[in-house]
Amino acid sequence: MHWIDWGLTVGSVLMVYACALYTKRYNKSVADFMAGGRAAGRYLICNAKGEASSGVANTISKFQLLVVSGFVMSWWDSFGLPALMIASLFGFVIYRYRQTRAMTVGQFFEMRYSRNFRKLTGVLGFIAGILNYGIFPAVASNFFVHFLGLPMHTPIGPWQVPTTSIVMVIYLSSCLWMMLMGGTITLIVTNCIDGILSHLVYVLMIFAIFYVVGWSGIRHMMLSQPRGYSMVDPFDQSHIKDFNFFYPIIYWSMYIYQTMSVQKDNSYSAAARNPHEALMGGVLGNWRMLARNVMLVVVALGALTYLKGPNFPGAAALGAIHDSQTYDQMKIPISLSYMLPVGIKGLFLTIMILGMTDGDSAHILTWGGIFIQDVVLPIRGKPLTPKQHVRVLRWSVTGVAVFALFFSSFFTQTQYISMWWAVTEAIFVSGAGAAIIGGLYWSKGTTPAAWSAIVVGSTLAVTGILAPIVLLHYGRHFPFNGMQMKFIAAAAAVLVYVVVSLLTCRDAHDMDKLLRRGRYAIADDKIAGSESRRRQPVLARLMGINQNFTLADKLVTGGLFFWCMLSMAIVLVGTVWNLAFRHWSQETWVTYWFAMGVVVPLIIAVVTMVWFGVGGVIDLRKLFKRLATMSRDSTDDGTVNQHTTPAPARLAAVSAPSNQNNDPGGTSETDKTNAGVT
Repeated sequence: MHWIDWGLTVGSVLMVYACALYTKRYNKSVADFMAGGRAAGRYLICNAKGEASSGVANTISKFQLLVVSGFVMSWWDSFGLPALMIASLFGFVIYRYRQTRAMTVGQFFEMRYSRNFRKLTGVLGFIAGILNYGIFPAVASNFFVHFLGLPMHTPIGPWQVPTTSIVMVIYLSSCLWMMLMGGTITLIVTNCIDGILSHLVYVLMIFAIFYVVGWSGIRHMMLSQPRGYSMVDPFDQSHIKDFNFFYPIIYWSMYIYQTMSVQKDNSYSAAARNPHEALMGGVLGNWRMLARNVMLVVVALGALTYLKGPNFPGAAALGAIHDSQTYDQMKIPISLSYMLPVGIKGLFLTIMILGMTDGDSAHILTWGGIFIQDVVLPIRGKPLTPKQHVRVLRWSVTGVAVFALFFSSFFTQTQYISMWWAVTEAIFVSGAGAAIIGGLYWSKGTTPAAWSAIVVGSTLAVTGILAPIVLLHYGRHFPFNGMQMKFIAAAAAVLVYVVVSLLTCRDAHDMDKLLRRGRYAIADDKIAGSESRRRQPVLARLMGINQNFTLADKLVTGGLFFWCMLSMAIVLVGTVWNLAFRHWSQETWVTYWFAMGVVVPLIIAVVTMVWFGVGGVIDLRKLFKRLATMSRDSTDDGTVNQHTTPAPARLAAVSAPSNQNNDPGGTSETDKTNAGVT
């Protein structure tokens, strides 16, 4: 690391920590700590949520996939993107979840099903979450040790302490300090700032990689792969086991299915000013994802090209790694540590540090909050004062950080990062996904059905964790990987939920009360100008556009819609042509990927860098203004009183019932007309 690199890294990190310290003054209630005061705009959510998924462990897991499959996953992804796009445009789950004003999924479960179900899912979600998060510190600390070339052990007195343990203590302490400052307010503010910075670095990284190895070097490396292991031809991957044609199909199906049940992102949805802002934050996030994806592909393939080149200077460092999983995880970071030019290397380290802090902070805040909100308080029964409530939340967050430190220190990882995440997530999301989707969209979904789905899903998921270990002991191989077991568990849970609901439903659930519609509507959630009853054109309704959409919203939504449809059309035609008529040559595939996998996404990345950067700064100013002037509701603390409705002053006092059948975006015509009446 040159002094310029260290200067860029240290300066950026100190700036973000100063912002974290500044946010402390705005943390005045449980809703502030857990839901950001419900005051965040779309660009703030978009940048913050995207950055929370850019941590070290997440980046390393993407590198593992890309060095095996190259550009090929992007081809099959194009079949899943329209489904993801349609789900996000309609605010699938996110819109209605925000309407319930629940702080956690557990609170929603109590509102929709029962308190005992909340207790069960709280325990299950907490266990699944901390197991899923438990490997993050190990992966992150390994990255910093190998990227910076630090010694494997550091002498402290008479002891030789693993350097990874020291790194873990330092960075977990930083994450913990930030979350103790202001909870979700600190999280969304620092994540947004980091997201704006990282977007710029993504673009610079792409140009740096092309400067060092060039597209010709990457092209030669990809074309040199043996038959059956192609990085450019999606029809020549017969020997790739885990990351093949079926992986993106299962991945995107589960990505949509587990919306909101992967609970680390729920704070961002709860922090939205209103349901529409939550919806648009998700839509914009899909544009931002394109910039990150093209950076990851170019960086991974550029680093692999450099690594496979003659006289690779990091050969000795790689040769010193004897564990196969660590070797797979660290070969790209070690290559980058030698190839990146001065300045770019420091910027890359900066976004990795900030991404690690953001991602880990989101996890420890989420799982610490869930333990108190969905396990301790429902069991305790007796309410806490706001000060006591925030205090125990802070203690719980500290406990999660301590657990992660010890788990990462002693757990030995034996599979790809993404596969471990898939199977541990499945403990909760396989059954919870059915309960969430069914609970929000189907009035006939019942509590026994939710119990059945969660039991079946979690049992199959745990089987997916234990069976490979047991069979390996007897020298046999388990036939399904983590992603496949997750899909099987989810499919079984959905089937059980539907069947049991049909068998046990006696009375339909009051969806107006759950979703704060009709006479339960809340004035704070009203969208200005949403009173219009004018029917939208067919194409607009197909894209999920309703009366809440401004002209800018429609342009953003339409652009994303047509981009995804164009991508799918190209891939569909290309697939038919290659299978039925003539197989493209390797040269044709390389040319295609340079245009559609690099150039076009890079142009989009540059445009969105300016667009989201300006929008994020504006939203940050609005956030601080709202937090400084808004009144706090002490009853908005994540608890559920079955016999009361929200604070009367914030209810829209209407008596007309809503018409759920005219509710494409989650709010009926009657609700939108009457939502502002007090």
